[in-house]
Amino acid sequence: MIQRIAIILWCSLVSFACSDLLDMVPENSVTFENGLETELDIESSLNGVQSVIRKEFYDNSAWGMIVRGMVCDTTDVANAARNFEYSDVVRNPWGDRYEVIAGANVVLYFLDGIEMKQERKDYYRGSALFYKAVAYLDLIYFWGDCVLVEEEIPLESREKSYWTTVADHAIELAEEAVRLLPDFDKVTDSQGNATTYKSVPCKGAANAVLAYLAAWKAGCKWMAQPSERNYDEAKLWEKAEQACTDIIGSEQGEATGCYRLAANPEKVCTQVLVGGSAESIYESVYVGFWDDFGPSWKNLVDQAPLFQTWPMLNYGKREVKEAVIRVKTETVRKMYEEGDLRRDAYFYAFEEMASPDSVEITGGFAYPYKWREVAVETSGPKIGEYLHINQNYIWWRLADIYLLRAECRARLNKKELAIADINVVRDRAQAKRYNASEYAGNLQMAVFKEREKELIFEGYRYLDIVRNNYVRSMLGSGYRTLSEQDYIDGALFWALGTFAFYNNPKMRQNTYWKRFE
Repeated sequence: MIQRIAIILWCSLVSFACSDLLDMVPENSVTFENGLETELDIESSLNGVQSVIRKEFYDNSAWGMIVRGMVCDTTDVANAARNFEYSDVVRNPWGDRYEVIAGANVVLYFLDGIEMKQERKDYYRGSALFYKAVAYLDLIYFWGDCVLVEEEIPLESREKSYWTTVADHAIELAEEAVRLLPDFDKVTDSQGNATTYKSVPCKGAANAVLAYLAAWKAGCKWMAQPSERNYDEAKLWEKAEQACTDIIGSEQGEATGCYRLAANPEKVCTQVLVGGSAESIYESVYVGFWDDFGPSWKNLVDQAPLFQTWPMLNYGKREVKEAVIRVKTETVRKMYEEGDLRRDAYFYAFEEMASPDSVEITGGFAYPYKWREVAVETSGPKIGEYLHINQNYIWWRLADIYLLRAECRARLNKKELAIADINVVRDRAQAKRYNASEYAGNLQMAVFKEREKELIFEGYRYLDIVRNNYVRSMLGSGYRTLSEQDYIDGALFWALGTFAFYNNPKMRQNTYWKRFE
């Protein structure tokens, strides 16, 4: 009976979730009466899972964490979060991640009973496992300890598991997904059509999830429960390194797999971050589909809306002083050495806007210019007002993977290989190549700073800070007053939202946040 209820609930979700992307997913609904009986049913269910990720994952829960670590000098939002003040604590729901897990489990439950070629079964099984691994990665990123649901379809009460245990399970899921899924250029749908969207599960995307899961468990050992620290983080760094190498396709130098770096930072802005580029590994599709989301558009493309000012909007140059999040020109100048093409690609007309003649207009702030495809009102009293960014959400791109591998190699004392990966990214930007005097010879810090420069505003920095244990040095003042036990007790994660406790008497609030109840 439990299984039947879960199936009905998920099928209702699928019918809703798939209705808004008729040219991307099959026109098919699933009900309990017919179950999942055909390959098309399986495909439709998995597209429903994808739709949940697309619609729900980058809501305020993820966004609030990202704000904590964002490179900025002043902000009109989230000051309390950036300085770790209790007044800003939000009890965020995690139900959408469990919707993904439930949907994937329904597919796994029915899959073996449906006649189809083994190759197709492998693809769908790998896709379901991939989605579950993604959901668990997000859960341990933002909530830490969480409920572990394996392949069953339960609705019974269940206690949380330590995040380290969840990470182990998710790593196994990702490894199996890597084994089962084809490379992106070999992915086809149930009709044999080649895919055109990078929103589909594939070997590269599964390797990206695997790399980040292994790196998170390895790097965050410092805030695991002492009883859960009996593992070899070096082996995890090696696992993450190998997953990155499998994506890149070579031990050093130019990538030889399915992915290629864009020619220069300008193309990162105009092509990669728009969507569908050779550098992109996995993304959620929004281009051309903004009407599907109505008033919820602000939650869909990471933090980009908070940076939209002139020249994207039509209000005039004064708007940079009124942006939600602002970065001083001096901060940008310190980040990027002269000649680094990323400075002038990621910030509009930097030298012109930093000139003494412009300070009265700019207030001394730079103009973020990483997202360009902005739609504005074209008439009426709100002409020029920001509407949305017509770009996809890029989960992982090749430059990110090069730098994650560099981090793995720095941790494993493979200095020359780590430096080679840093230089691949710097060479693309025409930046100075690495030298041993940088950051007093601290190669791990050099990698962190390179990720900061390359991936600025893309939502990585907070997670990078936690994984490197740079919390006290890189985050606001409130984080420096926390004790080691506070970190172990979950201070760096969200408090659980109210819905997590409904009909689950075994659920407990994250230990750190219980003191404020």
